[in-house]
Amino acid sequence: MMFSVFLSKNLLKMELVETKEETKLLTKKQFEELQEKRWSPRTFKDEEISHDKILQIFDAGRKVPSSYNEQPWYFLLLSKDDENYQKLFGCMVEFNQSWAGNAHYLAVSFGKKYFSRDKSEKKPNRHYMHDVGAFMYGATLMATTMDLYIHQMAGFSPKKITEKFSIPSDYEPISMFVIGELGDGTDLTPELTEKESPYSPRKPLNDFLFSNEWKNPF
Repeated sequence: MMFSVFLSKNLLKMELVETKEETKLLTKKQFEELQEKRWSPRTFKDEEISHDKILQIFDAGRKVPSSYNEQPWYFLLLSKDDENYQKLFGCMVEFNQSWAGNAHYLAVSFGKKYFSRDKSEKKPNRHYMHDVGAFMYGATLMATTMDLYIHQMAGFSPKKITEKFSIPSDYEPISMFVIGELGDGTDLTPELTEKESPYSPRKPLNDFLFSNEWKNPF
């Protein structure tokens, strides 16, 4: 299957049909279990994901809030069957290249740096990275419900992506990521196997949640 698209809110609106279904809320326990299940593996099965599942993942992301509802997120998604896959693969640092090829899908998130609503001038959107990050979390949780995993990467060259894919200057590459089903670890080097763990330490709330004044724990 060849799957290479520039995903945006407009594409998803065309391809997804809104349906009125009864809303089912997650319980606190279910949500916490979903968060616990989510992690960023480096071992993946090199298998295709259905077109429908891909759209469901990105549809979940587009429903998150954004500043002035700007929805500044855009994505370039390629499968290994796409002729430009190697061109995108070459934009990553060597370390990420050593494992990211295990997954069948490689993608880049972009943020639009200016508001679209103001046509008279280029007004910077100071929150575009925040909003793209929110999109990615929504998409990642949806992928997790399907036993699919997303691993985002900061180790890549935004300049190479911009040049190789002729990205307009109003858009900035933010992160690269892979999507896939969890592998069995046999595709990893011993060094990477040692790093592979679903458990990452988290700061206690008192380290970052303050009240009344800076550094005063809530």
